[in-house]
Amino acid sequence: MSFSAPEPVVSGVPYPVEAVDGSPASSLEDFVGTVEIQIDKNGAPYVIDGEGRVRDDAVRVHEKNGKGGKDVRVWRVYREDDRFLAETV
Repeated sequence: MSFSAPEPVVSGVPYPVEAVDGSPASSLEDFVGTVEIQIDKNGAPYVIDGEGRVRDDAVRVHEKNGKGGKDVRVWRVYREDDRFLAETV
């Protein structure tokens, strides 16, 4: 049995959110529940499949290795000015 490690991301670095469930985000509520988030990871798209829950002034998204799979990492999604950012925690 082989295991492929998740694609590396830099902890604590905010990545711009391009879309949530295929559309631009309009509020933090868009990231709650089962979501697919596309971020701009250094000029390349990166997709996060996960489960989001509100926590304080942000949403914590538990990235899964496939729909409903095991946790890979946790992301904090928050609004800064007129855009949404995601960073690992």
